[in-house]
Amino acid sequence: MVIWLAGLVLPAFAAVHPMHTAVAELVHEPATREVIVTIRAFADDFGTAVGADGAAAAEVYVRPRVTLADPAGQPIGLRWEGITRAGDIVQIRLRGEAPDGLRGMRVRMTLMCERFEDQVNIVRATYAGRTTSLLFTRGDQAKALP
Repeated sequence: MVIWLAGLVLPAFAAVHPMHTAVAELVHEPATREVIVTIRAFADDFGTAVGADGAAAAEVYVRPRVTLADPAGQPIGLRWEGITRAGDIVQIRLRGEAPDGLRGMRVRMTLMCERFEDQVNIVRATYAGRTTSLLFTRGDQAKALP
């Protein structure tokens, strides 16, 4: 009975996803000396924030809200590599040069924070044999990776 009920209730909760969240993964590739940024967000939340103007509008929306800077504060240029949708999730891909790795890099991830008061964004960074996470909510500024 409980399993059958969970089969009905859990999909309903997933459909309304009472939390507003996005997750970004930063991976440093020493061979290419680049950082790959992959962001996943709920498609309906992202669409509400961006509107229905397509990939060009998505890029314009994302660029000022997802930023990287080296430890000296110099911005890291991120190349737009596209956005795809799979079911209820959008995936956004960016790439930039990070010749010195990610240690000390300043990260900002404020997607949809202006739209949803309870927005929580998680950045998971993998570099130099370690993985660390940063948490961003409304009002947060850039944070340094250890």
